[in-house]
Amino acid sequence: MDVTIRAMRSEDAADIFEIVNQRAFRYWTLSLPYESFDTIKKWLEPQSPRDLHFSAELDGRVVGASALRPFYGRRAHAAEFWIGVHEEYARRGIGTRLLAAMIDTADNWLNIKRIEMTVFTDNVSALALYDKFGFEIEGTHKAATFREGVFVDAHCMARLR
Repeated sequence: MDVTIRAMRSEDAADIFEIVNQRAFRYWTLSLPYESFDTIKKWLEPQSPRDLHFSAELDGRVVGASALRPFYGRRAHAAEFWIGVHEEYARRGIGTRLLAAMIDTADNWLNIKRIEMTVFTDNVSALALYDKFGFEIEGTHKAATFREGVFVDAHCMARLR
């Protein structure tokens, strides 16, 4: 598969809106159903000049997206991220390519020492992806969020270089 990882563009918003509104994305994130296009488009905008947003493009269509968001001040050595892949293209290495691009940028361009995130404890695919890149579970948040009528736990994970 000839997937191109590149900087996100404003015209990517429609494809990413489709991804964000898929059940597979909502189920594994804090995203809510029925979010408007304007809400998602605003969410996709960098929150700071240091934020980097990536798109995975295949045959002119965005099939995955992610963002690396470095922190400030005394946490300037750390960053968090999000990642999502269109459910029709899951398990084809797109998430791996997006995460590799984010880590390369963090390590070799931004001098980020720590990349962190939370992930639901039952998200086996994501846990395997993060493990492949050296992320480790640092703890577990009990009843971290409410999803489809029940409380679910989330691991806090990080990768240190």
